[in-house]
Amino acid sequence: MQALIFATLAAAGCNVPGCPDAKDFSIDEELSESEVKGYLEESSQSDPAMLDCKTVCESFYMANVGNTLDITDCELAIDGEFTDMPEAILGSLHCEGNGSDFCIGGRRPLGHVERPPADLGLPAFLAHGARLEAASVLAFSQLADRLLAWNAPSALVERCRVAAEEEAVHAELLGALARGAGATVEPAVCGELPVDLACAALDNAVEGCVNEAWAALACAVMARRAETAELRAVYARLAADEIGHAQLAWDLHTWFLGQVSVEQGRAIVEAQRAAIAGLPAVAAAQRQAAPRALGLPGARVAASFGAGLARAA
Repeated sequence: MQALIFATLAAAGCNVPGCPDAKDFSIDEELSESEVKGYLEESSQSDPAMLDCKTVCESFYMANVGNTLDITDCELAIDGEFTDMPEAILGSLHCEGNGSDFCIGGRRPLGHVERPPADLGLPAFLAHGARLEAASVLAFSQLADRLLAWNAPSALVERCRVAAEEEAVHAELLGALARGAGATVEPAVCGELPVDLACAALDNAVEGCVNEAWAALACAVMARRAETAELRAVYARLAADEIGHAQLAWDLHTWFLGQVSVEQGRAIVEAQRAAIAGLPAVAAAQRQAAPRALGLPGARVAASFGAGLARAA
């Protein structure tokens, strides 16, 4: 279903919200006993013969590269038996398809240029987060200007302006943490992109209603689980604001659906549903990539949260 989101955005002349362009990949890997046992645990299986090749390929790709979009060819072979030697080679995986680099965070502006963190340590992660918060400032400022031009209710325009101010505070807070840990915060980069109302509506439905809502929950979890009081305090502030931004996205969604055609509305809602369905995979990739010190929620929390979003949508 994730591929549907990308295809719908492309057809509407929009970029993929916050993520790099899809690219072809090819994986040829030997699988150790410990890896096979890990895939069995993930799949709630005990027999290697019951492992699904595409599920294993997606898990491998998300753990090592980013987010898979479409797997076109897959071969999984388990040639040996368990020996209690973790490094023993039990089989092999070959798969091909297309995917994108892993991306983290909430609302990004249309045209945003993604730069994944150079490493997965806490300083780089915080610097990456600060850069994305700075990008969100631009996202809300652009959205406010466009809503004004489209004669949207003034209350929605003003709430976008306030959200931009709050995102600027977030960027400062995370930037201070990152620089205090020795990292350099790169500026956000956004390319020029013509955006019509339908494209903005689609972006808001996915990037705002789904991604930003999930970011709000993730921040709330980190506000409780992060290892240090300083981290917990910063993410508590982010969570309080992001909850309001998620509500803004859903209020915008209602207004946008009243402005687009019936056909466009159906495509927007379908893309939103696909994004909700994809939340567990996104959460698993985020948890894999993020430092343990932050305590990000995983796929089970995302599945429960997604079910609630689906009921409310």
